[in-house]
Amino acid sequence: MTKTERVTAAIEFRSPDRLPRWDNFDIFGNFSTRWQKWKGFSKEVRPVDFYEIDIGLCMPEEGPFFSQSGMLKKEGEYEIYRDSWGRTIRQKPDSAWFMETVATMLEKPSDLEKLEFEDPADDRRYGKYIKTVAEEREAGRLAFSKIGGIYCRSQFMRREDLLLMDMIADEGFCHALFDRVAEHLTRIALEELRRTDSWETGIWVFDDSANSRAPMFSPKMWEKYLLPLYARMIGTLRSRGCKHFFLHSDGNIGPLIDLMLAAGFEGFNPLEPRCGLDLTELRKRYGKKVVFFGGVCNTVILPGGDRKEIEALVRPLIELGREGGLVIGMASIGDDIQPETYDYYIKLLDRYANYA
Repeated sequence: MTKTERVTAAIEFRSPDRLPRWDNFDIFGNFSTRWQKWKGFSKEVRPVDFYEIDIGLCMPEEGPFFSQSGMLKKEGEYEIYRDSWGRTIRQKPDSAWFMETVATMLEKPSDLEKLEFEDPADDRRYGKYIKTVAEEREAGRLAFSKIGGIYCRSQFMRREDLLLMDMIADEGFCHALFDRVAEHLTRIALEELRRTDSWETGIWVFDDSANSRAPMFSPKMWEKYLLPLYARMIGTLRSRGCKHFFLHSDGNIGPLIDLMLAAGFEGFNPLEPRCGLDLTELRKRYGKKVVFFGGVCNTVILPGGDRKEIEALVRPLIELGREGGLVIGMASIGDDIQPETYDYYIKLLDRYANYA
């Protein structure tokens, strides 16, 4: 099977030739550099290719204020910049994703009425994205398109603590903000799918909405604010020919899964073990209603490097994916995971996860 055929088989609950793999390198830290040094490889040899990762994730410049983004100034060892969602951010250049939001576009709810979102069809958004999709396809990987999520991107504009209070105290504002963000992201998704002819592949929505114990807000809140908008978004994309809809959220999204399925999502990532999301139990509950992307612990077990624990985690997942419905992986590969540990994890897949 090709990588695309393999992932498609898993999504459709058909047995792949081997368990598909999806991991993200260098989102936090410099795993690839450490891995290249450990292996004695040049910079041209990348773990995503060496380990035959099956999926690539691609996104354009989606923010509604993308032409206004960029560096503002330097303050000592810090850089102050504005992102495409209008956040003013303070960050050390070498601090990965650790940052401080200094200001947002919505310091007060009434500011929403004054904002003008830039055109989702602006060609300047998509040049790098189109190139990345082509590169992923050339490498043989299935290139999924990505958009941000309604909640996550709304809190970029409002600040998460304020937005959570707004969801209790200012229902009208939240409906207006979420609706506007949902419409913008839907139009971005349509442009992505059209410009790369990715209708059969589908779309990923990245909407971090939970911590390690529970969602950031109650299921009733998700049902009231987000369910109608995601159902509308997915309905619009499906009517234009988009085939698959998947959602990423770190943390324990277990209490939200039924609502997310009702909205039209069919698969989830990363389903972190430390958050109590056991894929074997979830399979018993949902059967073939849910495709799993993830299931590997990148916070305790892989950073700990205990080979017995790694095998005890991975072997049941290998059996779970035998008839499809699973793409194995984790949220990200950070600096706390040693190259030799990750290499051992992949060797387990090479040894046990070939089904043909």
